[in-house]
Amino acid sequence: MKISGFTIVRNAEILDFPFKESVRSAIPLCDEFIINCGDSDDNTYSLCDELQKEFPDKIKIIRSVWERENQTGGFQLKSQSDAAMKQCRGNWLIYIQADEVFHEEDYPKIRNAIQKANPLTEVDGIVFDYLHFYGNYFFLARGRNWYRREVRALKNGRGIESFRDAQGFRLSGKRLNAIASEARVFHYGYVRNQEGLMKKTHQLSQWWGEAPATNEKAFQIYRLFGLTSFQGTHPHTMSEKIKYSSNLIDPSQCKRRWNKRELKNAITLLWEKIFPFRIGEYRNYNLISRKSE
Repeated sequence: MKISGFTIVRNAEILDFPFKESVRSAIPLCDEFIINCGDSDDNTYSLCDELQKEFPDKIKIIRSVWERENQTGGFQLKSQSDAAMKQCRGNWLIYIQADEVFHEEDYPKIRNAIQKANPLTEVDGIVFDYLHFYGNYFFLARGRNWYRREVRALKNGRGIESFRDAQGFRLSGKRLNAIASEARVFHYGYVRNQEGLMKKTHQLSQWWGEAPATNEKAFQIYRLFGLTSFQGTHPHTMSEKIKYSSNLIDPSQCKRRWNKRELKNAITLLWEKIFPFRIGEYRNYNLISRKSE
């Protein structure tokens, strides 16, 4: 059984993505790894080239031009993810985004889940649990607008495509049937200082067909309902980046923002303390029982 990894990246330096750390965290799981490097305004291709020299037997780089006209709904992210996926030759695919990192402690869980799912024809993919870091490396955001799980390993050759902004995947427009791995994805997309948050908001708005925000509130980190401290360890590949990070935001010291979204978060989290399911949870997958294994 061969496993292919794939990712997309553009403007990794400008957006301060932990891109090299992300790829390095996935490489031990993969026999090959495809990087779709978009036309960037910084040294992103040099980062890709460094990684290829580090892992010459595994990494393949493809280069792409991201269309900027008439972009809506994050479609370009889907298009580029599908282009990378088409280059994969493995029986299984592992997808990781440029601000996501796997923990080395979870490699056995990922490999075990793939082995168990491989002979099951009804299973399309494997679900990972998400840790959404917020402001800095020591706080997590939780709530109904922070997805708890997503498919990050899937079977190749079934016609599966990424969905919308490539957060997840679909098969002929339908949700994938997936089993849980209990492995984690460390999502660092909101680990930013104030300037970094502004750059990210400006850069990414174009892929949703939105004008760059000018309101200062669009660039703020708030003390969210459900904000929790992180007591665990980070992936080893993140050690240096965390060590030398500076000017990050402490969300526990920020002001609250009580709007409709935060009220829904508060109600959802209070509900989950009593009942074991989330009301109206958005999913790109159908989580099936592992009893059939």
